[in-house]
Amino acid sequence: MKKLIVFLLCVAVVGGGYFGYRKYMDNKKKSTVVDVVPVNMMMVPSDWFDYSMNFNEGQIVASNSQRVFIDTEKLVKTVFVEEGQEVKKGDPILEYDMTVVELELAQKENRVKIAEQDIKMAKKELENIRRYKPSEDAPTMPEYDFPDYDFEEPEMPEMPDMSEFPDMEDPAALIPPPTGVVSDVVGADFAPTEGSGTPEAPYIVNCTQEAEISKEFMVRVVGEKKCVEVCVFDEELQYLYKWIIVPTETNYILNELESWKVSDGITIDEMGQASIDTSVKLYGKLSFTNPTSERYKAAVPDEFNITDLQPTPEEDELDIPDYPEYDPDDYYIDPNSNDYVYSREAIKNLITEQESEIKQLEIALKTANFELETAKKRKRDGKLYAEIDGYVKKIGKASGEEDTEEELSEEDLYSEPSPDDKAFAVIEGEGGTEVLCTVSEMNLESVAIGSHIDVHSWNSNAYGTAEVTKLEDEPLAYQGMGWGENPNSSTYLIHAKMIDGADQFSIYDWVEVTMDSSQKADKKESNSVYIPLHYVHQEGGDYYIMKADENGLLKKQYIKVGQVMEDRYIEVKGGLNSDDKICFPFGKDVKEGVKTRETSTALMPENVDFYY
Repeated sequence: MKKLIVFLLCVAVVGGGYFGYRKYMDNKKKSTVVDVVPVNMMMVPSDWFDYSMNFNEGQIVASNSQRVFIDTEKLVKTVFVEEGQEVKKGDPILEYDMTVVELELAQKENRVKIAEQDIKMAKKELENIRRYKPSEDAPTMPEYDFPDYDFEEPEMPEMPDMSEFPDMEDPAALIPPPTGVVSDVVGADFAPTEGSGTPEAPYIVNCTQEAEISKEFMVRVVGEKKCVEVCVFDEELQYLYKWIIVPTETNYILNELESWKVSDGITIDEMGQASIDTSVKLYGKLSFTNPTSERYKAAVPDEFNITDLQPTPEEDELDIPDYPEYDPDDYYIDPNSNDYVYSREAIKNLITEQESEIKQLEIALKTANFELETAKKRKRDGKLYAEIDGYVKKIGKASGEEDTEEELSEEDLYSEPSPDDKAFAVIEGEGGTEVLCTVSEMNLESVAIGSHIDVHSWNSNAYGTAEVTKLEDEPLAYQGMGWGENPNSSTYLIHAKMIDGADQFSIYDWVEVTMDSSQKADKKESNSVYIPLHYVHQEGGDYYIMKADENGLLKKQYIKVGQVMEDRYIEVKGGLNSDDKICFPFGKDVKEGVKTRETSTALMPENVDFYY
């Protein structure tokens, strides 16, 4: 008894401690307040970063020159020229390993096909989203006010004398054995034992488990649109089950009909329980009810009808209201569809996001086509030729050949790099100067042949104008080098001939180059904004922010993001509005359901020492 009392006391103490702790945590949560800041106080429009596409650096070089840049993924099989050698326009300079070129071409073609398929699937998904039915239009079942009825319990009629009927537990005593039982094949000329082929009086075909229904019989039944019941019996002629064939309810195709056995897909265990294999092609509906046979009806006398024993109230004694008829199918909602799942506003946002995704995929397709056309140009014979008359100033070596230690020792690690350093081959002619600068593949569309760029010398402070004359097909690198640009894009070299102020610049002068982004033909306004990177929390491959809901409580909101600029700002493409209020998503008090308090103090990259 003492042990029981001690046990109950322990339970009371533990339970009280638990519920006390829960109450303490709930009170603490209610008293916790987190500061939130309006997004419009910290967001930066995407146009603010346009300078990252406009500003770049370059170098003044001899205009009448050819520089050959080798794709780092390709192998140079043969070099045909030497340094100092004079060449004419059209002379071969080098030859690629065609095995690598062919492989590259196949890869580029595959990328184009994948990009096209992605666009096709994205557009198909967009059409599906546009067909979504909003949740505001979801059908609701009508509600009826049914009156209350007081029914008097009717008197039950007397039960008939059961001694006049056979033993109900002995099926053989009730039902006579079947006739015309088939154990081999039911052919087209087979005569049913009963019925006229109508739904009320179907053909009755009695057979054993070994019987086969021939294709000819099926063609006859389907062609004549006759209803059939194939009744299956065991060795002792005890009824097992039946196959119901109704051509008017099943889309049978004559040329696809085959012979089948009545035991196909049926397994009967030792207990007499039957199961069906749905993977087997079935030509009828399996049923374990009694056959629609006259001998089954005759086995039970007409006067023994249970339905006759049920009391029936007088209809004219009830005042039943005239309720409107309705079809339940009109209120059915398919659980596997997206109908009535999203609101109109949510569907509108889904459409906007999908359209944005399609635009990104179309840009990816343009890039893939550009790379494919470049690869096709190199497939002609795998050779690169001189484009001008001149002499070979620099030439690299074929793949596999290495520089000697003497050549490596002569390299000045601290010298100012020149545009020739990254070139595999340089051929120089005579006359003019040009500017060499770079552009990432993400900004290729902002550069057009014939467009003008402004040039400013850091050495002499001179200003001039150059005209874009060429964009190299081969990338300098497979990683973006431009400050503030996406680091996952390749970098291409631009040639621009000096057309104004050329005499104020010297060869190999480093210059500041400014490109006019307004020259881009299809420039469009961006709907995205940038917010400080530390206001976004990454969760696996997803990103979310913590914002105040309509009740002023903190909740998690997943967002769609783009590129990161300057390692400080992240592009938000969806899931965030300018009037939302968000908080710094880190800290022990930042939890869903916590109260929020609006403040005008935002944590900006300029006044914090941490980045995520």
